[in-house]
Amino acid sequence: MSARRVRRLIVAGPLLLAAAGGCAGAADDPVRAAAAPANPAGMLYRVGLDVGHHLVLASDKPFQLADPSKPERVWKDAYTGELTLVADGGPEGEPASVFRIQVGAFATEQAAEQERAALEKSFGAPGVVRFVPDRGSWRVRLGAAPDRAALAPLLAKLRDAGRKGIWIAEEPAAAAAGVSIRLIDAAWDSRATGATRLLATPAPGSLLKLQGKAYRGAIEIRVDGSGRLRAIDWVELESYLRGVVPAELGPEIWPQLAALKAQAVAARTYALANVGQFEEDGYDVCATPRCQAYGGTAAEHPLSDRAVSETRGEIAAWEGRAIDALYTATCGGHTEDAKEIFPEQAAPYLVGVPCRAEDEALARTRGVVRGAAPRPVTTELGDDVTREAALLSVAGVFGPVPAERLAKELARAPSAATLRDWTRGLARAARRPEPTGTPIEPATLGRAALALARDLGWDERARVLLSDADLDAVLRDPAAAKLPAEERRALTYLVGQGAFRPTREGRWPLDHAPTGATLAAALARIGEAYDALDLDEGTVARVGAQTLELVGGRGGTASLPLAAPPFLFTAAGTRTYAVSTLQLWPGDKVRYRLDAQGRIALLELRPPAKGIADDRTAAVYAWEVRKTARELEEAIDKRLSIGTLTDLRVARRGVSGRIVELEVVGTTGSATVKGFDVRNLLDLRESLTVIELQRDPSGRITGAVFSGKGWGHGVGLCQVGAYGMAVRGADYKEILAHYYPGTSVIAASAAVAGAP
Repeated sequence: MSARRVRRLIVAGPLLLAAAGGCAGAADDPVRAAAAPANPAGMLYRVGLDVGHHLVLASDKPFQLADPSKPERVWKDAYTGELTLVADGGPEGEPASVFRIQVGAFATEQAAEQERAALEKSFGAPGVVRFVPDRGSWRVRLGAAPDRAALAPLLAKLRDAGRKGIWIAEEPAAAAAGVSIRLIDAAWDSRATGATRLLATPAPGSLLKLQGKAYRGAIEIRVDGSGRLRAIDWVELESYLRGVVPAELGPEIWPQLAALKAQAVAARTYALANVGQFEEDGYDVCATPRCQAYGGTAAEHPLSDRAVSETRGEIAAWEGRAIDALYTATCGGHTEDAKEIFPEQAAPYLVGVPCRAEDEALARTRGVVRGAAPRPVTTELGDDVTREAALLSVAGVFGPVPAERLAKELARAPSAATLRDWTRGLARAARRPEPTGTPIEPATLGRAALALARDLGWDERARVLLSDADLDAVLRDPAAAKLPAEERRALTYLVGQGAFRPTREGRWPLDHAPTGATLAAALARIGEAYDALDLDEGTVARVGAQTLELVGGRGGTASLPLAAPPFLFTAAGTRTYAVSTLQLWPGDKVRYRLDAQGRIALLELRPPAKGIADDRTAAVYAWEVRKTARELEEAIDKRLSIGTLTDLRVARRGVSGRIVELEVVGTTGSATVKGFDVRNLLDLRESLTVIELQRDPSGRITGAVFSGKGWGHGVGLCQVGAYGMAVRGADYKEILAHYYPGTSVIAASAAVAGAP
């Protein structure tokens, strides 16, 4: 069965696919029968792995290598250590390229062939039709040249004829014939096999490693169309998913079972709906994000394993047929219609939807936490250290000082006995020896630095890690040279660690006693070195009257009581500020510290606050990059030939705000780029972006700033958004129904066969 036929086959389960003769390879393929014993019972799936002039296989136990079309072993009965397979007669390095002009994309092969014939007749240049498996479309390309520049005359003719959305595509040139596989064992013995396909199978209970990475199942090595070697993992479908789900949605970062189950169903659906996608190359899907990321056994995780197991055999379906389950990393708050990004994959369930909770759902789960309203704690130099003081207070460093009195207590210089109480409290929190000896009166900054260094053991750091020559270079204040040696060294070390700062004139306030606020900043810095003031992190699931429901780092949800009252801090930009009330929304990231009774005594919203989108916790939810004119032109020249760039004009945006049509203008022509090609052309994370061109006085472009949101193509399931929905309490079926409207979750065996 050809890749074109298989690509349009909508799955009704393994039995139907096997009967169709295209279930992960033809049923009479001898490799299939040889690979089956290395897998549990179930559908065998073929995953395209590494490609290269040479590949290395290994295992912790002796493994076998065979040509399944022949009864005898290849060279040896078993192999130990590393076995290198080389493309004998194949090209070294990357294969040669040929450049063609891509003129259009079509949903059917017939339409593409008709367009090719018409173009050849009109322009007198040879044309080809190329099937693009991961997009399921047929691309018509015209001309052939060893470099882009040689295509300029034909490109100009096409543009003059009114052709838009055309660019230069690069393809591998035809490979040399007669390439076969050579083996080199761990002892550097070599054997030419004459074979173009070999299958490695592990010993029972063992795994094969390819290029150092372990995989389940059996691994085929074959000569591909470029004359290099291609590795293919023949693996049972559910075992394959164990390496896909955590590679696509890491359970350590996004530890929500419902989100991982949604990912498992989407990945299984994609796998089944795309069986034979790369049939002409001998496998079903690739192992990269171009298809689905596949990390082998190194990626597997108990939580994602559970997600795969608990959804075994389930797929997402539209009118009883498996859907084309596209998904994207983070959508920036709204997904996009597939017809705008991948026109050939438009479907009624691949439409743009908001990536956020409905107002009614938010009203049930958001709320306001009320807490202490302490006066700001500031140092003599005006630095706000309210947060540091609150942390120390919650950690027990300041003893039983009420929140409303904290600022007043720290506004004056402490006595020697008070400072000793503080250093003793910090030592306990840091699990360090408590200070001994006579307390030092902190009458000056130098004496206070010496007291802190001695009490907390940093005097040894100052002696060992500072040389005499360092002192002046760190303090840079002539007056400090007059300090007693021990004070000067202690102060220098603490300054170097960020515990103290100078005045605006670069001088140190050496002639008076520092306030408790100044010493609180220093104590907090010392505490950070021992994680003594470390905060736990969580994601808000629900706000109760006197409790806060948080999702922790391992995915568990805990309902924690609030102290009466807790210290509260909100975020603005990248800074935090003390507040008396804190409004929290589901999905907000917070840090908190519990008191001795297990209550939340300090709570802060992690900056920056990014709205209410379910995917806002992604690091690339919002981003900004700048590209120079040279970087822009280099990226554009790989696809278009327009001379010097003069403008980038957004012609149209989709329902999500993504650029779905961009006019690229140059000194020798212009071109309109559409859909996913916009992102590829500009080499951006996403096309959900604002373009701001920078020009010199003559009007020439010097660069551009791209302010954007999201990462990926923006179509289908938003992976981080699925996590956000799970945090809010949605189950995996609700998540799938939201991002694939009108679909349902069914057993693969119950699906209806046939094209949509």
